[in-house]
Amino acid sequence: MTHASRAPAGNLVPGFPDDLCLGFANTRYYRGSDPPTETLPDLDALLGWCRSSMALAPAAEKPLRRAWREEATAANAHREAIALREAIYRVFFSTAEGKTPAPADLDSLNRALYAAPSRLGVVRAGATFAWRVRAGDEPNMPTLLAPVIWSAAQLLTGPRLARVRHCANERCLWLFLDDSKSGTRRWCSMSACGNRAKAHRHYVRHKED
Repeated sequence: MTHASRAPAGNLVPGFPDDLCLGFANTRYYRGSDPPTETLPDLDALLGWCRSSMALAPAAEKPLRRAWREEATAANAHREAIALREAIYRVFFSTAEGKTPAPADLDSLNRALYAAPSRLGVVRAGATFAWRVRAGDEPNMPTLLAPVIWSAAQLLTGPRLARVRHCANERCLWLFLDDSKSGTRRWCSMSACGNRAKAHRHYVRHKED
């Protein structure tokens, strides 16, 4: 995944892809398996994902770690992030199924949108550009995950919502954007779930023969 820029110190947020929210939802994967695979078991893992996927800068991470230095506070912040992730997953899984998302999940996203910092404009940031955002009174989860929250809203209201799919492998259920020309992609990747499905069909045919 590429980034528009690394966020400099201050209230600048680099550009982000419109499917960033799907990447966040997929931090829990093989959702049809027992148990699913969890890649964000704690706050450290969450911050690590933000560094790699949202170009979270050290200057922006330090006040968050200070605010969440107490074990109970860190645990509450982590639970808030996971609850938002699960709401986002359910919203886009529902749309991929051609269904209306649950009002409670849309309410969760809207509360996060309301709590996220306001975007004030676009400014030059090195060789590219970034969003300038309004500073909050104190670090919080909507501030940290603002690009995820914005991308979820943009994807829901944009022209590519109809391209949101979930993997046809019932053990996988990974979310993705189908940018294929035909718009009929079924698998998260042919090299993973697609090939497993082909191998299974081959096995079933030979067993029947």
